[in-house]
Amino acid sequence: MWLSVGVAMVEDKLWEATLRGLLEIVSLPLGRVLMYLGPDVLREVIENAELYPIKGLFNFRDYFDEIDSYFYQTVAFDLGVSTGWKSLNELYNVVPGELTVVTGVPNSGKSEWIDALLCNLNRNVGWKFALCSMENKVREHARKLLEKHIRKPFFDVRYGKSDVRMSLDEFEQGKQWLSSTFSLIRCENDSLPNIDWVLKLARAAVLRHGVNGLVIDPYNELDHQRLQSQTETEYVSQMLTKIKRFAQHHSCHVWFVAHPRQLHQWTGGPPNLYDISGSAHFINKCDNGIVIHRNRDPEAGPLDLVQVCIRKVRNKVIGTIGEAFLSYNRTLSRAASNLGAKPAKKLIVAICSRCCC
Repeated sequence: MWLSVGVAMVEDKLWEATLRGLLEIVSLPLGRVLMYLGPDVLREVIENAELYPIKGLFNFRDYFDEIDSYFYQTVAFDLGVSTGWKSLNELYNVVPGELTVVTGVPNSGKSEWIDALLCNLNRNVGWKFALCSMENKVREHARKLLEKHIRKPFFDVRYGKSDVRMSLDEFEQGKQWLSSTFSLIRCENDSLPNIDWVLKLARAAVLRHGVNGLVIDPYNELDHQRLQSQTETEYVSQMLTKIKRFAQHHSCHVWFVAHPRQLHQWTGGPPNLYDISGSAHFINKCDNGIVIHRNRDPEAGPLDLVQVCIRKVRNKVIGTIGEAFLSYNRTLSRAASNLGAKPAKKLIVAICSRCCC
């Protein structure tokens, strides 16, 4: 154990010393301290010694400044940022440094919902984002984001015939918005990126462009090679730990999209977070868990109904478990109108056949 000694003044001369295990003084032997300064000074030096810092071992007092800022709310976004949908305000808010896992059956609108959320956050609080979206072509992703931002269709064919197409000026303005808001993480060669590669570039985006959020979409597009002695559960746990540490160290919110495994005897209801392919660690280690679900039965309710199921919220300050409903505008790729939130305890989870719960 190392102890750093205080200051002793004798005959206008300053003495500094460092004790090692109370046996040795680096700059002055203990015997000489006793001889020249006396037993009282030696006792005072030992009693007032400061513990030598041990890497990784802390006291709460080391974080009092951070705790004070949290209590007095002097740091922006500590209580979370609204998603932009009123029906979600009581259920889910976005906090820097957290990990949100998003799942849902294929073609349920997971990526569209996240894109709409990013546009809302940028419009309301000016956040910037890094996108690792491996299922989208760049031009297709740009179209989806521009339609949400400008609120007009990119084309005037098929899906966009009913609305006025965005003008050339709006298109050029939108390109500038894309450039200033998003950073793209893409692997342009034939190799598969792994999570370390993604996080390395995301770290660079935080430092260079000041991004506040990272989207990894989806999990199964990453390279998941692991040691022969390592199980998939162990690998997923280690991967999620890396993502959480990145989020916390860089105060960057991460949305991680993971598909559910093949659902046998699926009845049309939303899947559970435990249905995610790979490991139960997806729900165990995330800060927030969300299931996006869309009604596919016209007899059960509107086909544009999007069910946002908040299945896990670790931090009770920013939300709680429950469900909200949004209406999806296919032309503008936007979840626009709010149909209200329903607490989980008062709601039948699935959209049952022949009824809309």
